[in-house]
Amino acid sequence: MLRGRPALGILCFVSFLALKTQAAQRSCTKDIVKRVQTLIDQAPDVVLLDVRLYTPTTEDFEKCRSSNLKCFADEIKVLCEEWKTVGVLIEKFKLDTKLEKLATFFNQTEAACRQCELFKKQNATMFLSDLKSALQMMNQQFCE
Repeated sequence: MLRGRPALGILCFVSFLALKTQAAQRSCTKDIVKRVQTLIDQAPDVVLLDVRLYTPTTEDFEKCRSSNLKCFADEIKVLCEEWKTVGVLIEKFKLDTKLEKLATFFNQTEAACRQCELFKKQNATMFLSDLKSALQMMNQQFCE
């Protein structure tokens, strides 16, 4: 049995690895990607409704994940409300809530990040496609 400082050092190292693995797993978004794909599949049904949504670029997303995930979440709320106005009931699967929760896993300052309203507006199909791409990019980094 190890005693003293070596044991404490090993215990701290193992604990750190476990916490790092948990943080990476929380950032894995495979289920969220499936939910976004469901919305993409439903988007052609409401193509006549010209919804324009603020859409972060891939470059912005890489620099400011937290604030951009919050932006995507806010715009998902707008999208679902707009679709409701034309009688299309879209199940958003708490997607906005999941994106907001995911944003909390990235500890970063938002001072250098662009506000959501400064991004280019895209139609719903492009917005959802860009959201899916951003989440897939995260999966490449955080999913095992």
